[in-house]
Amino acid sequence: MSKRGFTLIELLVALAVFAVMATLAFGGLGEAVRQSERLDGQQQRWHGVQRAVRLMENDFAQLRGRPVRGILGQDHEPALQAIGAGELSFTRGGWLNPGLLPRAELQRVRYRLIDGRLLREYWPVLDRIGATQAAGEVLLAEVETFRVEFLPESGAAQAAWTDFWPPPGEFAVATLPAGVRITVVVPGIGTVARLIEVGH
Repeated sequence: MSKRGFTLIELLVALAVFAVMATLAFGGLGEAVRQSERLDGQQQRWHGVQRAVRLMENDFAQLRGRPVRGILGQDHEPALQAIGAGELSFTRGGWLNPGLLPRAELQRVRYRLIDGRLLREYWPVLDRIGATQAAGEVLLAEVETFRVEFLPESGAAQAAWTDFWPPPGEFAVATLPAGVRITVVVPGIGTVARLIEVGH
């Protein structure tokens, strides 16, 4: 009884089928890797947004009515000063001092949106002079919108949300709002908003 082996055509067909299956499997694996990388990037961006929002919540919850001396040493800057267009500075409490350095627990902080980057900066002293430099970090590298709104005390003449502080027609340098509303729009994430009650 003769033994029959595979013909050349059968081997070529088998190799062709194997090549097609290997190509499909490799393409699927490559797509899975790319999808995983996209998800990792999205997750990292979301963690960055969460961290930035938590930091802002902590800052605004500890607003203090302490004005600071202007750079020229004459007029005082309000405890909270917002000029619109994504820039504001304020005095906050609760500045941790684990090294027991000779400084106050108050801190002057500034938020700015520059070329799509959200910056948080702070000064080592409250009443700074012209040479005092701010330190800081980029909280978010890609931001479409950064908006902070303020709600005056209920007894105020204009008890409506405003982008500017102190409110128009009022220049009490120690006046603080009753609440702060933060809105951040990040590409790929969407809109994140927080409402913060200010503890006086």
